[in-house]
Amino acid sequence: MMDETDLAIVSALEVQPRADFSTLAEVLGYSPATIARRWEGLTQTGEAWVTVSPGYRHHEEGWSAFISIEADAGDQEELAERLCAEPSFASVLLLSGEGQFLLDCFAASAHDLMHLLTRDLPSMPGVVRRKIDPITKIYRFGSQWRSGVLDEPEQQALMRTHARAPTGRQPDGIDIKILEELSADGRIAWQTIADGVGISAQTAKRRVTRMMNTGSMEFRCDTSTRENLGLQEVIVNWSIPSDAVDAVGAHLAADPMCRVSAQVFGAANLTATLWIHSYEQVQDHEAKVVAIAPRATVADRHVVLRSYKRMGQILNEDGSRNSTVPITWWSTS
Repeated sequence: MMDETDLAIVSALEVQPRADFSTLAEVLGYSPATIARRWEGLTQTGEAWVTVSPGYRHHEEGWSAFISIEADAGDQEELAERLCAEPSFASVLLLSGEGQFLLDCFAASAHDLMHLLTRDLPSMPGVVRRKIDPITKIYRFGSQWRSGVLDEPEQQALMRTHARAPTGRQPDGIDIKILEELSADGRIAWQTIADGVGISAQTAKRRVTRMMNTGSMEFRCDTSTRENLGLQEVIVNWSIPSDAVDAVGAHLAADPMCRVSAQVFGAANLTATLWIHSYEQVQDHEAKVVAIAPRATVADRHVVLRSYKRMGQILNEDGSRNSTVPITWWSTS
């Protein structure tokens, strides 16, 4: 179990996932050796990890969607295993709906993803039907969620900004190898990356900085669900009038209990993922949305019963990390 020191370290890495141990020590008041030892313990037990995820540019130029799959209950575990093995499916969640999975899906283009869905999904066991909701706008990314353990001054001390480049390029073969290394360990040393890829440490760091500045990727720190301060994950799908959806999205982006919010192309046009302590907080969330958009209606609500995979990380039943399937959100052509 995480104690107060562990939670403080994780919270600091939520803000700056690759901060060195000396910087963390200055902010948190522990020695670098203590922080290094604690972090190593958390990663070895799978209770916390740093990985990479698509950056803002992918959501502007690439293609992403939420995919709902209804499956026969008898094939649930085999289907979950097959879904987790697919690199384009970043997250695989089992919802409270009957035999229902929710996937976060990334691809370089709609054509790439439709090829995947028409080629592989029909052959997977137990799939009854699927629904695809293309994501058209992200208001809050999962990497922006904060556990709230650190005070605001401590968070500000860790913040770093990256100058956004107006244009960028698709990751090349070397970049892809770097991303695969970082998927398994987002805090891996530059020299270790260099040795694995066949470049210098300076080149590895420069390429990662360029991918961050051009919005190709970002780092994120996650923890096992059993350690998330007793939080339960729920998903609320909204039908919101088009003239109010951005106002609701802006509200959700500032809501501490909202982990992800996105506008999608569908009758239910906004999805909110909430991490809550009690279901009464869902009622509070809904009341605030209706106050902003009185004609908004809830299309459906779901509790996440189990997370099989989260942003490329295969999870054990208790939410701890087991292994990694690097996400392929880039074009290799």
